Amino acid sequence: MATITSNDGVMDPRLLPDVMVFLEVVRAGSLTRAAERLHTVQSNVSARIKKLEASLGVSLLKRHARGIKPTPAGEATVAMAMRMDAVLEDLRFTFGQGAHGKIAKLRLGAIETVLAVHLPRKVAGFLQHHPYVDISVHTGSSANLLKQIRDGDLDVGFVSRAPKIPGLREYQVFTDELVIVAPAATHSLALLLAGNATSLKILVQRLGCSYTERMLNVLSVKAPRAYRQLELGTLEGILGFVEAGLGFAAMPRSFINTLSIKRKVALLKLPPDVSKLETYLVAPAANEARVVINEFVQYCTRPNPRRPTQSA
Repeated sequence: MATITSNDGVMDPRLLPDVMVFLEVVRAGSLTRAAERLHTVQSNVSARIKKLEASLGVSLLKRHARGIKPTPAGEATVAMAMRMDAVLEDLRFTFGQGAHGKIAKLRLGAIETVLAVHLPRKVAGFLQHHPYVDISVHTGSSANLLKQIRDGDLDVGFVSRAPKIPGLREYQVFTDELVIVAPAATHSLALLLAGNATSLKILVQRLGCSYTERMLNVLSVKAPRAYRQLELGTLEGILGFVEAGLGFAAMPRSFINTLSIKRKVALLKLPPDVSKLETYLVAPAANEARVVINEFVQYCTRPNPRRPTQSA
């Protein structure tokens, strides 16, 4: 693994700013975009990268059709640079509370129903205590969000199941009820199954939805038949199709309550053993996470403290 040394083999702290410039280039994907982010010119960025490569004695970047990416030695340097960046951000967050501007970044991920209903209150409350934290929020499936946390692309995720992944901690933070959203004329699950269910499609935001799988388990017992699924991409789109009488879907009650007021739809209860929904906050282990991540996790779990499930 490359080490940050001068020609005489002694650690040269003057190279540290160049390491951070290199990290910005990797994050930006090009010298030009990195220069824009750093508010400098491309020639200055190029010169710093060349000086760092000369000092380390290795090539850190290679060009490809869409820009640049790190070499194997560059990948090793990125890992060390990210640790340095995390330390600097911890220092800014811990001792820079009185400073103006953003002192830390926090990347959150959530399934869409949590993003719409629960997350806004948590983020608003956290920012009251830490107004200078720059928060970005991404949405996706639980599987994708967990992958992004493992890969280091997200700091905290809100997912629909307990992942039990080594190195990650998890807390159950929200509880909800899963219901079936059906056309307005459908007043019971029995009526849904006995009526024109064969012509209705199961509407999903994306294939493989865990909510839909729960509903299908119930339907397969009560009225075994094949159901066609229609992927729509958005929850608003699903509601529109339900209202038009084209199908039915499984959604959390808290989410549908906020949107169904203006919609002519029916909400059908599911058996208790499948209707209980739990949302889990997932984050890196406390000793591996940045200070701002730990602060956010503590804030989200403070009202109802729970011991985390954490794998070694």
